[in-house]
Amino acid sequence: MEHKGRPRLLRNPNFQDSLFVGICSVILLCYSLYHHHFDRNTSEWKTSPFLFPVLISVFGLLLVVSLVSDAIRETRNSLEAGAASETGAPAKKNLTGVLVLVAASFAYYFLMQKIHFIAATVLYLLALFLYLGERTWWKLLLLSVITTGAIYVLFGMCLNVRLP
Repeated sequence: MEHKGRPRLLRNPNFQDSLFVGICSVILLCYSLYHHHFDRNTSEWKTSPFLFPVLISVFGLLLVVSLVSDAIRETRNSLEAGAASETGAPAKKNLTGVLVLVAASFAYYFLMQKIHFIAATVLYLLALFLYLGERTWWKLLLLSVITTGAIYVLFGMCLNVRLP
């Protein structure tokens, strides 16, 4: 017998995702703060190479709050509906999609060393949009080029972050 819905919450995919993202965000935040503080060539935060990972980890923690609230809401709704047993199959993990994304990210990392950041990012986004099912060539080019351009302008020009 379940005790106050806790086992249901632990089995909720949103809650499981929030645990993973939360752990990764905290590790990244600790890593960034530690290295910014203890590196020999420390600089101001606005020019520190560890500022961007801190921002990513903060956004990850905000995502955790959203995922946990969704998981709690779903658990309450299922308890209020009086669902005695789980209906439907558990969410099937898309292992192939995860492996494709990881492989594409490694290829992107190594490709950036061979060609410039802009060209590698456009190719990376094109490949991912194709994998996700977009087939209209003008949308593929438009999304890839505009996204890459926005990243370059925002981080490379406005925030003066050195891009690879």
